[in-house]
Amino acid sequence: MIEKQSSIQAEIREIGVSETLPLRLRILRPGRPIESACFPGDDSPETRHFGAFEGGHLQGIASVFRVKMPERPGVPAFQLRGMATAPETRGAGLGRALFKACMAYAQEKRAGLIWCNARKTAVGFYQRLGFTILGEEFEIHDVGPHFRMFLPLRELGNGLTSGAGDQQATTS
Repeated sequence: MIEKQSSIQAEIREIGVSETLPLRLRILRPGRPIESACFPGDDSPETRHFGAFEGGHLQGIASVFRVKMPERPGVPAFQLRGMATAPETRGAGLGRALFKACMAYAQEKRAGLIWCNARKTAVGFYQRLGFTILGEEFEIHDVGPHFRMFLPLRELGNGLTSGAGDQQATTS
């Protein structure tokens, strides 16, 4: 899958967890030990890791894990985690392209929704993708303030509807 985003030609492809760790650590856990960038479920058979490559260099990452959303325990769901883009490529559409790959995988696995614990600074990005905030701001120790956000992926019997997943974000 190759997507043209702004002036960047990006290749989005599945990668191994070991490929995600350097960028996860640098962007999401700076100054911490490598173990802090390892997430429970990274090696699960249903977990997928995606990378955005520009000029052969990994510039962005995102992972999706089969994890039920605490507020919607009866809905098949995937959690989006570890999304990061290199500072020099932010705003070029890599995050949106990575999310689309994660969403396509979750839909392939018949998930009803995709959710995340969004850093406060990233809420606008997720809202442009169609995500909705659920609940109040909360703190993740040593990481900072977050909001739980979710996006329905298909029509559900509990009043959640899809359609937002098809929206295009203007920037990321």
